[in-house]
Amino acid sequence: MELILSALFLVLNLVQYELGLNKYLFLAVSAVLFAALFYTSFKKTGNFLSSCLIMMCYTWQSSWINIFGEDTSSLQLPWFYVVGAMMALYAVYHFRSCFQRTYSGRMMLIFMMLIIWIHFPLTDSRSFTEGLKNYIMIMFFVMLLFVTFLYHDTMSGENYEHFKSALIWSVVLTSAALIFQYVMYRYANITLFKIEILPSFSGYQIGCQLLMEDHSSATVMLGVGVFYIMTRLDKKNWWYYGAALLIVVASMAMTSRRTSTLTLIAVFAVFVMAHYKGMKVKLSLGLLAAAVAGLMLYFLLITRPVESLSQLFNDNGRFENFADAFNVIKNNPLGIGLDDYELASKMENSMITPHNTTLRWLCLGGIPMGILMLLVVAYSVLCAHRKKLAAEFWAVIYTLVASSFIPDILSARFFVIICAAPILTMQFREGGVYERLSPVYGKNNARRLNRKKAGNQ
Repeated sequence: MELILSALFLVLNLVQYELGLNKYLFLAVSAVLFAALFYTSFKKTGNFLSSCLIMMCYTWQSSWINIFGEDTSSLQLPWFYVVGAMMALYAVYHFRSCFQRTYSGRMMLIFMMLIIWIHFPLTDSRSFTEGLKNYIMIMFFVMLLFVTFLYHDTMSGENYEHFKSALIWSVVLTSAALIFQYVMYRYANITLFKIEILPSFSGYQIGCQLLMEDHSSATVMLGVGVFYIMTRLDKKNWWYYGAALLIVVASMAMTSRRTSTLTLIAVFAVFVMAHYKGMKVKLSLGLLAAAVAGLMLYFLLITRPVESLSQLFNDNGRFENFADAFNVIKNNPLGIGLDDYELASKMENSMITPHNTTLRWLCLGGIPMGILMLLVVAYSVLCAHRKKLAAEFWAVIYTLVASSFIPDILSARFFVIICAAPILTMQFREGGVYERLSPVYGKNNARRLNRKKAGNQ
């Protein structure tokens, strides 16, 4: 039932985009579906924050349409942000329980410094409206990770598997819709949803976007799903997850986005060599990686035709763009304010913002914000490594690599999902046993657990 409801929720948003239903009717119907979907999820998990993370998976694909069915440029309030508000309200309501938990002092300090610092570049923005848009996007990411930090290790092993299923389903569903969109345009000459047609080196590139605005960033989410699928792929269900894998990689190429596709090929190869043990397994999965790479390149060359393969790897002025960004940082170490138009005016060789998420953070919010943001993301990666959560570890690594060639990964919104999951999930130990532990690992944590056990006895 949960999967059917999530599919209906996406279909409703697609229909709204095409037909433009009455906004109040759309709000009423989508609110009913949203409530039913959350109730169904919460009934299975019994945990509010786990259900919220699952709801983020289900509402991500339509997060460029607000609750009234209009573009978010008119009102920045998609259902995805509603889920974030629910998490924030939960944190405030249960704040007293935080005093009974143990936290990493360094991470608490990092979060506090980041939350305070973000306000300075906002006040320094030449255009307050533009600054507020970026402020909401960045603060949403930071505050939700802070909430998961406050209530760390509250997602049980069973709920974590439920979350993984939701993420895989949302990615596969989105991928299938993208393939449908491409087929309808290419073979039936019917234009549905958002499609970008641009001149290419040899013809025209066809970029299927579904509902995505910045689909260079958003397509990375599809690549993230590949690592979740791989952690479920085995001899018993190879046909099921193998088919899901093919759907996802084919749809990524049909968006004509080079960054997500080429980066996935590279990181997926490293993942196979580093994650799996045994030469036989590495060889068999290496062949799978080669097949995936070949399939993605085949479809990418169809949607983005070139005269020679070297044109597919053309940097399009990105390195000059990076050099400009370094000059901006050098001249403005504390940032220029959260204003993309101001940043573009300071770029000497181009009129666009840096195609690198970290450089953009450093330019807008200064060196302090850039470093603090990276430390928060690094903490998520560390949690994934310590808890042996391979899907999140490689998904975040892949996203960070891809974000080195796109303006801002936060504009795709999904990054908060894969960063929050490792923090919220309970400690994973060998043998598939989950145990609730604090992020303060080592001897101190062991003594605390021993004292607790002794007190119970």
